[in-house]
Amino acid sequence: MRLWNLESFQRRGAALSADVMQHLESTTSAVTAPVVGRRILKGRRDDVSNVLDFSKVSGVSLESICRELIRYSRHNLPTERQLPDDHPILQSLPVELLTQLEIPVVAFQESDVYDIHRARWTGTLHFRNQGSRNDWVWVQPGSEEMYGALRGRLAAKLVALFKIMDYTCEDAVRRVAAVRMLSAVNSGFPSDIDGLVTVQMKEDAREFTIVDVGTIHGLAHLIPDRERRRWLVNSRIDLRTFNEVY
Repeated sequence: MRLWNLESFQRRGAALSADVMQHLESTTSAVTAPVVGRRILKGRRDDVSNVLDFSKVSGVSLESICRELIRYSRHNLPTERQLPDDHPILQSLPVELLTQLEIPVVAFQESDVYDIHRARWTGTLHFRNQGSRNDWVWVQPGSEEMYGALRGRLAAKLVALFKIMDYTCEDAVRRVAAVRMLSAVNSGFPSDIDGLVTVQMKEDAREFTIVDVGTIHGLAHLIPDRERRRWLVNSRIDLRTFNEVY
């Protein structure tokens, strides 16, 4: 659209001011690196104030939430800044539940221009008067040498987006997501038949896993294979995704 507008103005010989021309000649569908500070959580829900409320709203047992929070804390936080292991204290920690995560993704063949992926989680609530929306995202749990063509990433479904404040540790705030992780079939290498990577639910999958929002790298587009309860990774949805896999 930007190129069409410029061409149209040039054909008509429009006299545009320098600041308008500068705006038209810049990339308007993305943001440049200085604007992108980090992933941004939006859409605060008012019906949650602590971990106990989170359990009631999400329908996930309080025991499961506490267990996964402790697991996340032990695996990701330094010893002196870990969340409390005591369940009564843990379930009273303040929580802010959110519905959207904005993720900056480097544009195709650009190094300082970013597209913004908006990953949404609505739980059981409707999204724009339709069904609930719980997006597929890419999570980076390993190094780029893992999972074959997926380069260290695994697809996961959003279960929740939230901030949790630890008042026992200088009011530290953790920005995290609860996700349901998939595993890569054939170690993440594309099929010889269709050239696509297949993913599936883990056999020993926990109800959900808690990860830092910084490990979420964008939206994933999966094609369901309902007969085998698997999904095909649509690596041909755009040039950037195609280039990452192939």
